[in-house]
Amino acid sequence: MTKRAFPPLYFLANLGAHLAFLPLLVLLLPRRVEAIATGEPIILLSQLLLVGGLVASASNIAAGWFSDQWINRHGNRRGPIGIGLGFLLLSYVYFATAVTPWALLVGILAFQTSLNLMFAPIGALLTDHISHERKGTMAGWLNMALPLAGLGITLIGRYSDMDAAWPFLALAGAIALLVVPLVLLWPQGLKLIDQPVATLEKTASLKGDFLLAWIARLTIQTGAAIMLSYLYLYVSGLAGSAAGYPDQSVSEGVGALSLIATIMSLGAGVLAGRWSDKAGQRKRPLIVTALGVAVAMGLLAWGGHWWVVLFAYALFTASLTAFLSVDSALVAQLLAGHRARGTFLGLMNLTNTLPAIIAPAAALLLSTSGLEVGLLRTLLAMGVGAGIVAAIAVSRIRAIR
Repeated sequence: MTKRAFPPLYFLANLGAHLAFLPLLVLLLPRRVEAIATGEPIILLSQLLLVGGLVASASNIAAGWFSDQWINRHGNRRGPIGIGLGFLLLSYVYFATAVTPWALLVGILAFQTSLNLMFAPIGALLTDHISHERKGTMAGWLNMALPLAGLGITLIGRYSDMDAAWPFLALAGAIALLVVPLVLLWPQGLKLIDQPVATLEKTASLKGDFLLAWIARLTIQTGAAIMLSYLYLYVSGLAGSAAGYPDQSVSEGVGALSLIATIMSLGAGVLAGRWSDKAGQRKRPLIVTALGVAVAMGLLAWGGHWWVVLFAYALFTASLTAFLSVDSALVAQLLAGHRARGTFLGLMNLTNTLPAIIAPAAALLLSTSGLEVGLLRTLLAMGVGAGIVAAIAVSRIRAIR
């Protein structure tokens, strides 16, 4: 298969990776926890998310290092992707029958380890094989995976409003259909992009700008982790109090939010990526979208009407998708040509996994008996501050406009 087939195969595999974690962590796991918890479900859910975040943090760095060794020896990263996929599918089969807290703990450990073994090398492919002039646009297409994976939440919520085993198995099948083609049909003749950013020849410059990019993504992803981790419980609280909330179950409410957010944000990443490519700028789109996340989190924290929530969640998802698209291009451009780029991207992935620790840890600190509406509003207010900090950090990056 020719190298022209790589972008669509890459897009599908990246979508499969997002589908692997978003419906599970946003709907299936919280719903299973609510079904089996003997006390307040927020405590068990937060404990599972906390442990999962710790495992993901370590495993993604290790997977990045492993995939660096693999590509240096074999010229591609499809071996780690295939191995991770195999173990990921087994973890989903296990999750389907995990109905005790200890079983869920084992499941989250297996899931996070295998997911990151697959996800880390998939993330590195943008740096490996996409030219600088196309990184923003390609990153935009790749980050459409976030709202499209949210559509998976909508479908599950629509056809399964109670906890069951079959959604785990159906999701595993969908993931396999999306990722296997990249592993089996890896195009021949793909070139590695080895053009480092000229102003980053000094290691100090690379470390400084990489740190600022790291801080920006960490804060944005912390806001996202707060919203996504507790979306089910957030909607559960709205179901009995928010004006305009329709006559539907919590699962259907979560599905409705995900559907509207998907429609509103599908093009956001591509448009932002193309903007950054055409203008030769990464920083301005990042600042605008980071502030968009802050505004959306504020509306979600203090908006009391269901229609305000719908608008705010659409703005949140669109801004988040656009930010992550341009940010992915910026980081890939920073690291192009670096021999340890997979390891660096593993460190960058801490900005995805540490928020999964910070959000439940904050929730546990704020409440030991349950997540009341006022405490959830406090968590969302943290997301407002996170968006503002991200905008400031991006503005300080020097090497890339």
